Amino acid sequence: MHKLLLIAAAIVHQATAAPAPVQVASYYPQEWSRYSVWTQAGPAEPNPQACRALDVLIQTKHQVSSRDNINSIAKEYGTTVKSLQSTNQNEFIVMRPGGYIRVMNKTGFLYEVTAKAEKLGSILDRYFHGGDRDEFRRKVIDENNLPPSDLITDAKLPKGTRLLLPDTYISIDAYHIPMEGALRISSGFGYRNHPVLHRILKHQGIDIPRPYGFKVYPSRSGTVSFAGWSGGYGNMVEITHPNGESTRYGHLSKIEVKVGDKVAKDSTLIGLVGDTGMTTGPHLHFEIRDRHGVAVNPLLKLGKS
Repeated sequence: MHKLLLIAAAIVHQATAAPAPVQVASYYPQEWSRYSVWTQAGPAEPNPQACRALDVLIQTKHQVSSRDNINSIAKEYGTTVKSLQSTNQNEFIVMRPGGYIRVMNKTGFLYEVTAKAEKLGSILDRYFHGGDRDEFRRKVIDENNLPPSDLITDAKLPKGTRLLLPDTYISIDAYHIPMEGALRISSGFGYRNHPVLHRILKHQGIDIPRPYGFKVYPSRSGTVSFAGWSGGYGNMVEITHPNGESTRYGHLSKIEVKVGDKVAKDSTLIGLVGDTGMTTGPHLHFEIRDRHGVAVNPLLKLGKS
């Protein structure tokens, strides 16, 4: 009987005792407050209006809708187009509904540590763009709520850490549309019923309709590796780029470059739109090939390096 009373008393004491305090630090990294606001369960993506209003750095992923463009997204979150382009390493020439882009409510380059760990000093040295080095360090520490001791010590930042570098933007050597004007495609990448041969074949690029004689420029800077007649391509120019990838421009009415020429993106005239080779009318056949010579969908590369 005495044992039963002792057990009952122990159960009552456990039920009425104050709960042990939760050790928040054991669940969240010490710097968690730099990246978001601790809230109750809610939407996966913070409200853009809240992001604009808050002074603390907020970063998240934004799902692109059919109504979005890079300018409207930047305005929504209170940042700039250059900031989003630098952070995502993408000029967003093509935006696919349903896809995601990284957004934040500050301006500059949101750098992410991808190695096991990186020292703060080495990151700052890599992206220092001239001026007062100490002032740049102070700005980074202030914007990211880093401890003041980081002004004189070289803290190690673990993999996955995101660091906002204010007034810093990345130059992107991205693929561009090889002609002036908006992108319009008359035939996309992939298998199709060939308009001349009338059988199912893989289309290795995209067809961009433009009037006969329209000027064609390099999609990306590089060196001309082929310039001449190439079967169904007709008059074709191939450019090899510094990263080992290449682009092809087919059905030209006239070629303006020769093998070995160095050409600059958007500025060196390489040829004129035509209908040479196997075509049904004037247009540019445009291809992007990887380092192994395999054709990839240009729409997945435009705006990216």
